[in-house]
Amino acid sequence: MPSWRAGAGWLLRVHRQCHGDAGLRGLRGFAQALAAKNAEVSPSSISRWETGRTAVDRSVVRRYEDVLGLPSHHLLSVIDTMARYDGGRSAVAFLRRSQPTSTGDRAAGRRLDALLDRVLDGDILAGDDWDDLTALVTAPGVLTGPRRVRQSVAQRLLEEMLVSDGVAWRRRYEAFGRLMADDVWAADAVEACEGVLACPAHAGLIEVVSMLEASPHPQAARQTLLQLTDPLASETFYGALLASHRKNRRRHFSGRQAEIVAEVVSGVLKRTAGRLEAEAAAALLHQLPLPPTRVARIAEAAYERPVTRNIVRHGCLVEPHAARVVLARMTARISDGPRPAPDATLRGIIDDVLHHPVADVRLYTAMLLDASPYGSAVAEALCEELLVPGTVQVTERAVPALYALGVLGGPDQRPAVARLTLARGLAPEVEQAAVHALGHIGGRSPAGYWQAALRRLDEHWRQQPGPTARTALKRFVYSAAMSGELDLLRRLATTQAQSEPLRSLSGWWVELARAVRESACV
Repeated sequence: MPSWRAGAGWLLRVHRQCHGDAGLRGLRGFAQALAAKNAEVSPSSISRWETGRTAVDRSVVRRYEDVLGLPSHHLLSVIDTMARYDGGRSAVAFLRRSQPTSTGDRAAGRRLDALLDRVLDGDILAGDDWDDLTALVTAPGVLTGPRRVRQSVAQRLLEEMLVSDGVAWRRRYEAFGRLMADDVWAADAVEACEGVLACPAHAGLIEVVSMLEASPHPQAARQTLLQLTDPLASETFYGALLASHRKNRRRHFSGRQAEIVAEVVSGVLKRTAGRLEAEAAAALLHQLPLPPTRVARIAEAAYERPVTRNIVRHGCLVEPHAARVVLARMTARISDGPRPAPDATLRGIIDDVLHHPVADVRLYTAMLLDASPYGSAVAEALCEELLVPGTVQVTERAVPALYALGVLGGPDQRPAVARLTLARGLAPEVEQAAVHALGHIGGRSPAGYWQAALRRLDEHWRQQPGPTARTALKRFVYSAAMSGELDLLRRLATTQAQSEPLRSLSGWWVELARAVRESACV
């Protein structure tokens, strides 16, 4: 994954170079346009920002959005997400928002009071509101109490994040990350995550556990280890493996805790675990503070499966030659458009989206692509890639492509993904990835599709009820909810003919507070 500075620079550069106004494509013309926005800037400054040599700041990104005519936070929300994941001094400096240092500022105090009242009263809050609220409460010298108020804020924000999408999700992800990183608010944010874990029917178990990576609070490490050693469900176990990547890299684990993680990784690679769990464990192996001899012994178990063998040997989901072939096909398809030909950075980003062993890196680089002028072209190329004979039959190739389409895809790609959710003979991971992607792709599917999908799920549940079938039901309900099919879920929640899991899972979405559901869209 490119550093946040390199990714941000590339995103700014390609938007400038692809702009419809030829006068803004050159460094000099763009510098003049920025200067017109009350910003003293030279062409050399722009060059340094766009190559990552100098860290850009938030005000510059907002001015880029303004000059380029992009929606608010179209660029900034992605750069925030990358900087939060990357960490480091420059990232912390970029993420820091200019806010009053105490509530002695009357205007800031009134704004904070008004926002807290709206949270407690169940009003609708937009992304700007959450930005302001979390920046105000985490500013130096600001103490928010009593504790139940902090808990209400953290719970409401987390709930909205878990049912939002796109820019709305990224803005809430950053706002919640701001709480997780704060000395005062971290305990309340972690407790909000634990509250979600008390509800097995919740939609976002994987996401909630993986969010624990953002906090250095000791309870975040303890909860991560609990989900590794005594998980609530397979989803929370997978989420804990994902969280362990960044927690280990940032040394959030003590020596004994790191040893427990190593034991779990060894156990996953030695037994016949699910593909996603094995993939996450293999990617963790070389991060663990272990003697080389022990790493080699654990790695021997990884050689039994192609995907884990490739991760341990090559740091890639597939054989390097196969990755190069796929990348060449993707690059050739994208080169046909009116945009500048793909450069080395774009090829590396696409390579990460499809082949990086860490799922979070694949997700965030897909978001980077989605915010670029190449997003729709890559989505079309991914659909074509899924038509290549054998691609959907190879799990480690099909799953990343489908999850990427969940970020990049639009209404034009929806029918192709919908067909895969009903296709016979696919691996469960591929089918689930297609269902997940459908919930995030724009557009709507006809009633006939949902009826066909329900018949198939009912058939699976009656033939073999259990964790796998329940996961499939949960993915279907999530996809329907994110696709705006709430009327369908209301019927499912009240129809006795449906299986109990389908009724309870649908009921969770139906009973979700209106303010949370509507706020998550703005």
